[in-house]
This record gives sequence, structure tokens and C-alpha cells, in this order.
Amino acid sequence: MKKALRFLVNDRVVETEAWEGTPALDFLRLDLGLTGAKEGCREGDCGACAVLLGERNGNGFAYRAVPSCLLALGELDGRHLVTIEGLAEGAAAAGAEGGLTPVMRAFVEENASQCGFCTPGFIISLTAWLVAGRDIDEEGAVTAVEGNLCRCTGYASIRRAAARLVAEFSGLPAEPAARLAALAAAGAVPAALPAFARGELPKARPAEAAAAPAPSGAPDAAPDATRPATIVAGGTDFYVRNVDPEPREGFALLGRDPRLRGIVRRGSVLEIGAAVTIAEFFASPEIRAAVPGIEAYEGSFASSLIRNRATLGGNVANASPVADATAMLIALGASVRIERPAAPGAGRGVPLESFFLGYKRLDLAPGEIAAAFLLPAAGPFRFSFEKASKRKSLDIAAVNSALRLELDGGRVAMARLSAGGVAATPLLLEATSNFLTGREISAATAIEAARSAAAEVSPIGDVRGSAGYRSRVLERLVLGHFARLFPETQAGIAEEVLR
Repeated sequence: MKKALRFLVNDRVVETEAWEGTPALDFLRLDLGLTGAKEGCREGDCGACAVLLGERNGNGFAYRAVPSCLLALGELDGRHLVTIEGLAEGAAAAGAEGGLTPVMRAFVEENASQCGFCTPGFIISLTAWLVAGRDIDEEGAVTAVEGNLCRCTGYASIRRAAARLVAEFSGLPAEPAARLAALAAAGAVPAALPAFARGELPKARPAEAAAAPAPSGAPDAAPDATRPATIVAGGTDFYVRNVDPEPREGFALLGRDPRLRGIVRRGSVLEIGAAVTIAEFFASPEIRAAVPGIEAYEGSFASSLIRNRATLGGNVANASPVADATAMLIALGASVRIERPAAPGAGRGVPLESFFLGYKRLDLAPGEIAAAFLLPAAGPFRFSFEKASKRKSLDIAAVNSALRLELDGGRVAMARLSAGGVAATPLLLEATSNFLTGREISAATAIEAARSAAAEVSPIGDVRGSAGYRSRVLERLVLGHFARLFPETQAGIAEEVLR
């Protein structure tokens, strides 16, 4: 039931025996007394509980902002967790004026905090952006805080604070260790971050280590042996459905299995571990090389906080008919490798579109998991992803679709069109894909394909849209694929849409 865990919180080593599934937010607030991370939505949507999570991987390291309400305590083992208190302590130790980090100072000077409830999360997210952001510009800053909600400021003052940080830190080194050192020298992050990145785990203070309590949610009673095993990857679904989870046996954190974390090219196939996060998937040079332009669709997936936790395998295995990663992978021709964790390497492969047997039903026998996705990466092709949702971003799709096209001159040599939200399972639209093969690229082809796709599905209505609405939206998404991939078709498509 309980497991011995050892990890770094700010500049202190914490050693405890605990149930791995305890939400990290509860442990921070109730057991360590670190209340800077606020309990807000407990669904990862507000950002008030954000913390920095650091890990060493091989010879490198990574720090990312994550929602601690969706973070299992077992994920911290051997890692470094930094709270808003740790940032403040680091600034004070560095002799910063007022004990403020540069991010905190920018918020103060631009009046970017009013009630203050959300402020720690914003500070954490912007600090993570300085540490790991690919682009130190205003667009990068806005992306960094897209999962942080503020009900007071109207965001204009937060944007001004971000602009100050861009001006101050636009010259940061690109090399991760050098950047971390520069930020520590500027008082933006505590000295514990570069020390952890170098592998210098501070020694535990004996009194603190001995006194570290077990989480308050870990009972002494024996667990219920009748409960089924629970598998958790990023936790973005499990903790939403289990806000206050009770300790249970058979709890497995797949994200800690290094065999499920990598992206490896084997000939013309990319093998993507199921525990690769959505953020890692889109940032991967191998993925970007295999599917040029795919990074443009990263913003379609929730917020950066969620993308740093949600895994590719979890998005697929949740078996939602509108999972965005599923729609993309089906169009890209991916298959899933199914294994038993006790016997890795002895699994079986299934085309991803065949993995779904019905609503929330997967082709998995007891004890099996989706271990990896195999993505064919040979040959040039064009790729597009479209979704329709009630909000422009940070929302679940009503309908989504992806299209992969191989061309032979001005004609389609091969097509794979996927659709989600138009059936109980995600679909490969085989009839429309076959219709497109051999067709000339034109507005007329796009219009016929859109009609074919709508005729191929039989959606049902629900709170996100009626059956008729979903069919009509799918038509528009198919037209959107062509308008995006072939600008010369836009005029003809627009004429059809405006009729």
C-alpha cells in the first residue's frame, strides 16, 4: 500500500512513506504546510495549484509547470518540486530587493495581482516559461499562462508584466544549463534548481527527514482487496473523476516506466511510448521531422499545464470519441502495440482505428496495456487537423478530423481521413479516403469529399450538438483541410460555403 518516497521540495529533501496516488496538492498543503499552491477547480483547468516539477533524464534535465491537483505523489520520487514559497525563499537568499523574483516584481509593478488567489500559479507558469520556453516573446508568455485563470485583472496588466519579462530576458542562453544558471544569477529561480540539474541532491536534514509525516489521506486500515487495479499515466482523467481518491492496491504509475517514455525511430517507423506527454510529442524533433508542421496544432490540446501532464496513451486509452490525439494518429496511419507489463516486448499490434470496439470499449484483455504507438514516417505527405468546439481553445471538441494526403503531381496518391464525435468511436472514413485517391486537387474535389464524409457517418445528438449539426460540421472541417493545405482551392470552397 505505502511506498518509501524521497524527493526534493524547494531546497529540502522530504522522505516519507505514502500511498503513491495521494494528490501532491494535498500533501503540500496538509502535510508540509506549503499553502501557496491554491485549491481551485481540482480539474487542472484554473492553474491556481501550479508547481514546477523537475526531473533528470540521462545527462539532461527538464522543468515544467504542472497542476499539482492532478499530480500523484509517487510521481515526485527522485524529482524536484518547486512551489511559490521556494521561489520567494530563493529570491530572498539571493538578496533580491523585497525578496521578489523578477516575475514577482513585474506583477507588482504592473498591478497584475488583485485578490491574489491566482497569482502563485501565474508566477510559476511564467517562471517555467523562462526556464524552458522555446520562444522568449510575448506569444510564448501568453501560451505559458493559457491554463491560468484570473477573475480580477482583465489580463491586460498580466500581459504588461509579461512584456516586461520579455524585455528583461530576451537574451537568455538557449542551452538549458546555461539558461538555468543565468536565471539563478538573476534571482528568478533558487540555486537549488541548477544544483538539482547537476545531480547535486542536497543531503536531508536528519530532524526533518525523521519528522516528515505520512500524508493525512493514507489510512492504516488494510485496503479493499476486491478493488480492481488502477492504471494512471498523466492523471488528467483519473483525478478529475476521483477528486479525493482513497488508497487502493494495484495502483500503477505508468509515467515512471522509462520503457514507455521514449520516441525512437526504427527504420521508417517511429515508436512512441504511451507515457510520452502531449507536450513531449509536439516538441519532439523526430515527430516534427516525420510530420512537418504538426507543431501548429499543439494549441488545440487543452493548456500548457495539461499538456505537460497528459500522455499520448492516456488520451487514446480514455476511449473518448473526440480525443484529439486519436484523430491525428488514425489519420497518420498509426498502430498500437499492446503488451502485458510483466512481459514487455511480447505484445501484439492493432491498427489504431481497430482498437476501439465500442463506446469506451477497447481491444484490451485483462492485464494488457497500450504500450506504444507505431507511426509510419516514410515519404513526403501533407497533414491537417481541424476541430470544432464551443470555445476557441481549452475545450473538448464537438467534432474533430484529421487528413493525411500523399500526392502524385496534382492528384491524390493516398488519403486517410479520420473523424471524431460522429460515432461511438473515433473513425477512419474509409469510403471518403478511397474516394479521394486518384482525384485531382480542386475545390470541386474538396466539396465532394466533404459531402461523402457527412454521408459516411451517423452521429447522435448530445449536449455538444445535434446529429445534424455534427454532420454539417464534419463537412466544414473537411473543407477546412483543403483550404488549409491547398490555398488555391479557397475561393471555390468559400463560394460553396456562402451558398
